[in-house]
Amino acid sequence: MRTRGLFLFCTAVLINSLQAQKPDSLKVDMEDYAYVAPPDSMLSMLTDSILDYDEFIFWVRMNHPVAEIADLEVDLARRELRMSRGGFDPFLYGNYRKKNFKNAEYYDALQAGIEIPTWMGISFQAGYEDNQGVFLNPESTVPDRGLINAGISTQLGAGLLMDNRRAALRQAQIGIEAGENQRQIISNQLYFEATTAYFNWSFAQEALSVAEEALDLANVRYAGVKESFIFGDLPAIDTVEAYTQVLTRLFNLREAQNLYVESINVASAYIWSADGNPVMLPPFVRPKWAGDIPSGEIFVPISIDITHPELLKILFKKEVLNIDRRLAAEKLRPKIELKYNFLSENVFPANAEGELFQNNAFFEDNYNFGAKLSIPIFLREARGKVGITKIKIDMTEREVENKRAQLDAKLTASLVKLENLREQIDIFDQNVDLFERLLIGERVKFEIGESSLFLINARETKLIESRVKYFELIAKEKVLLSEVRTIGGLGFP
Repeated sequence: MRTRGLFLFCTAVLINSLQAQKPDSLKVDMEDYAYVAPPDSMLSMLTDSILDYDEFIFWVRMNHPVAEIADLEVDLARRELRMSRGGFDPFLYGNYRKKNFKNAEYYDALQAGIEIPTWMGISFQAGYEDNQGVFLNPESTVPDRGLINAGISTQLGAGLLMDNRRAALRQAQIGIEAGENQRQIISNQLYFEATTAYFNWSFAQEALSVAEEALDLANVRYAGVKESFIFGDLPAIDTVEAYTQVLTRLFNLREAQNLYVESINVASAYIWSADGNPVMLPPFVRPKWAGDIPSGEIFVPISIDITHPELLKILFKKEVLNIDRRLAAEKLRPKIELKYNFLSENVFPANAEGELFQNNAFFEDNYNFGAKLSIPIFLREARGKVGITKIKIDMTEREVENKRAQLDAKLTASLVKLENLREQIDIFDQNVDLFERLLIGERVKFEIGESSLFLINARETKLIESRVKYFELIAKEKVLLSEVRTIGGLGFP
C-alpha cells in the first residue's frame, strides 16, 4: 500500500510539472541556426527560395577555384608549348674583338649574322664579317669592304629524323592534349563532390522537415492527452507516454538541425562568386527535393571506352616515351654534320648590267664547306637509353590494361548497386504507404477504445523512420548516378 501511494504521489507531481509545460515552447526555429550572408553572397543570383540542382552545378562549374585550376592546367601546357617553339626561333649573333699594343693594331674583327633553324633539321645562316689588323690570322683575312656569307647546315646521321628541339616541341604538343585531359579529370572529380554535397543537403532538408512535422504531431497529441486526463478520460501514465515522445522527437529534431547545418555548410563551399569570393548560402534558400529530379535524363555509361580520361592520361605518357625512344634511337647512328656557306664581297651588282653575287656560281668559287663525322665505338649509352624507354613503354601498356580492368570492375559494381538501390526505393515507397495505412487504422481503433497511445506512437515512429529512409535512398540514388558517371569518365552533364 505504501509503494502504491508513493507511486501515485510521484505521478501527481510529474503531472503537475507536465501541465506547466507549454508544447509551443518546445518548437525550434531554424532562424536560430541561420547564417549571416556576407556582402558578396550573390543574393541577386539566389533570389528564389529553391536552388535547383542544375543552377547549383552551373555556378560550381563557372566559379569554383578547382574549375579554374583545371583551366590553368591547359594554360600551363600552352605556355610550355610556346617555350618549346622558342627552340626554332631565328636568332641574331654578333662578335666584336679589337686589340692595340705598342701603337700597333693587332686586329679589329667583327662577325655578325642571323641563323634560322627549321623543323626539318636544316638551319639557314647569313652573316657579315669584317676583319683588319697587322697580326690578323690569315684565315680571317677578308676584302676591304668585308665579306658576306649565306648558307645552310644539317645533320645527315643522328638528328636527321629527330633531335632535342623537335622532341621538346612534339612533347609540348602532346602536353596540350594531356592538359585538356587533366582538366577533364579534375572537373569530373569536382562534379562528383559537388553533386554529393547538393544531394546530402537535399536529404538533410527532407529529414529536417520530417523531424519538425513529427515534433508538431507529438506536441498536439501531448496537449490532447493532457486535456483528456484532466477530464478523467485517460490515465495519468498516458501523459507521461505522450511527453516522452515530445522529448524524443525534440532530440531527433536537434540532430536533424545539426545535420542540416553541416550539409548546407558543405554545399556552400562549392558556391563562389564571379570575383573569386566564397558565398554563404542564405537561410531562405533550400535545395530541390531529389525525387523531383528525373534520373532518366542523366546519361549513365555501361562500359569503359579507350577515350576514358584516366586511360588517356597513361596513353599520353606512352606517346612522350615513344618520342624519347625515337630520340635515343637517333644516337645509334653516326653523327654527320654538313655545312656550306656561299661567300661574296658584295651581294648587289656594281652596275645596271651586273648580276647578283657578281657572277659567282655556287660550289665553283668563293665558298666554304665542311663535314664532321663522329660516333661512339660501343654505343652503350644509346643502346641503354633505347632499352630503358622500351621497358617504360611496356610498363605503360600494362598500366593501361590494369587501369581499364579496375575501371570496368568499379563500373560494373556501381551499376549493380544502382539497380539494387532503385529496387530498394520501390520497396520503401510501398513500405511508407503501408505504414501510413497502419497508422490511420490504429488511430481509428484508438478512437473506439480498442488501441493504446503506445501503439499509436509505435506506428507513427515506424512511419517517420521509413519516410526518412526513403528520402535517404532517393538522395543516394542521385549520388550513385554521379559516381557512375565519374567512374565512366564523364562529369558535368
